[in-house]
Formats: sequence, C-alpha cells, structure tokens
Amino acid sequence: MSFQNITPAKALARLKGGIRAECAKQGIDETTRKAMLSRIAGVGSSKDLTLKDAHRVLEHLRSTGRGMGKPAKDKKIGDDWTFVFAATPARQPLLKKIYRLAETLGQAQTPPVPVASKAYVEGIAVQMVGATTLLEFCDTDLLHKIVQALEVHLRRRRKAAPAQEAQA
Repeated sequence: MSFQNITPAKALARLKGGIRAECAKQGIDETTRKAMLSRIAGVGSSKDLTLKDAHRVLEHLRSTGRGMGKPAKDKKIGDDWTFVFAATPARQPLLKKIYRLAETLGQAQTPPVPVASKAYVEGIAVQMVGATTLLEFCDTDLLHKIVQALEVHLRRRRKAAPAQEAQA
C-alpha cells in the first residue's frame, strides 16, 4: 500500500488512532489527554485536530513517553478501589466491607501491603464463588457471597498461620 494514495482525512484518522493508542500505552487518562491536546495543539478535543497538529501531538507523546510505552507506575496502592466510594447506596456497604477485608488480606500478605489489590480479591472470588463479573459490576447477592468467601478465606489463613509457625 502506498502512502501517497492516502487521503488527508484517512491520514488524520490514523494519526488520531495513534494518539489514542500511545496514550493507552503510557497510561494517560482522558482528562490528561485533553489537557495535553489543549496545551500542544490549542484544541479541546481530538476531533478538532488538524493534520499538522495531530503530527505534533503524536511526536510529543513519542518523545516524552513514560518508560517506552509501558503503563505509568505512579499509581498509589489502593487506587483500584476508588469505585467503592462512588457505588450506589444499596451496594456500597458490601463493597466497603470487601475493601476492609482487602485491607486485612493485604496485612496478611508477604510482604504486607496496606490493601490487597482488586485483582487478588477478584481471584479469590473466582475460585471460591465462581464469580465471573468484576467487583464494580456485581449485584448485591453476588457481593454478599464474595464477602462470605473472603471471611472464610481469612479464617483459613488464620488457622494455617499458627501451624506454620509451630513447624518453623
């Protein structure tokens, strides 16, 4: 395929796709991307980009890439739990209970962490309950089962810990 036969509209569409892909690789969220577009090209949205501006933005992303396209590592521990505090009132008590259990699980890990990751808790839910839904999309019945499973998991860990210390 020859690049000389590409229409300007198609080239612009490809550049916009490249910008979105590069932002995803670098872990740049939508608000940060829009702020960058405003700062570099003077537009509020990628739909307002010109061909020249799109080249400039993509070049900027590639030249200042965080870790050669790897996701940003500046996430704080527990950032994946922010959805708990924005949940519906019916689900929020169960999600907060799961979050508190995740804090307890985090302290039991080696090395201890302030909060166990959401992926770790979802893995326990898959094994013990057979959950196939992410925590933020579970209904109250499934959340209740997950709370029970986490409590059972913690109880088992507490029983296993003294036995391991006695053997050591």
